[in-house]
Amino acid sequence: MRVPLLFATNAAVLRSPRLEMRPLVPDDARHFADLLGADPAAIAMLSHMPDPLTVEAAREWIELRTGPGGHVFALRDASGTFVGTSGFGGPRDGIPGFGYWIGAAYRGNGYATEAGDAIVAHARRLGVKRMVAETFPGNAPSERVLVKLGFRAEGPVIRNYPLRGGWRQLTLHVLELRDLVA
Repeated sequence: MRVPLLFATNAAVLRSPRLEMRPLVPDDARHFADLLGADPAAIAMLSHMPDPLTVEAAREWIELRTGPGGHVFALRDASGTFVGTSGFGGPRDGIPGFGYWIGAAYRGNGYATEAGDAIVAHARRLGVKRMVAETFPGNAPSERVLVKLGFRAEGPVIRNYPLRGGWRQLTLHVLELRDLVA
């Protein structure tokens, strides 16, 4: 039986004008700890990121997102510097969730949008027709990135995120890929 591309193990390497995106590996955990370990405000905006973020906790996070169906990428700039992650996976009701984070020193340079464009195009090639993303209240920078990528805010949703205090209201964003021009 053939495995649908969405659920195959991710081996893609994507490129954009300023970034290389390759599948995450366990050793990337050290970059997580370096870039996010001292950034509790950023961690608070990530629904499943452990806090405190140790190398071991980051390694566990990576391992949960790099199996079949996980399309999460390390983002590296032209010099090879790890600047963050972006990707999709974990289909809820058959619809993959999209997410990303960029280290504080690299925010504001358009990396999230540039990577998002490449990753959305990759999702389309895999046959994804729809993606969702969620933002916590007050995360206007992420909401702007999602708008640039074509996501539409669909309104509030309530989710249970124990690492963020339990039941929380978030904004659901939806991207209909079939409506985009290839």
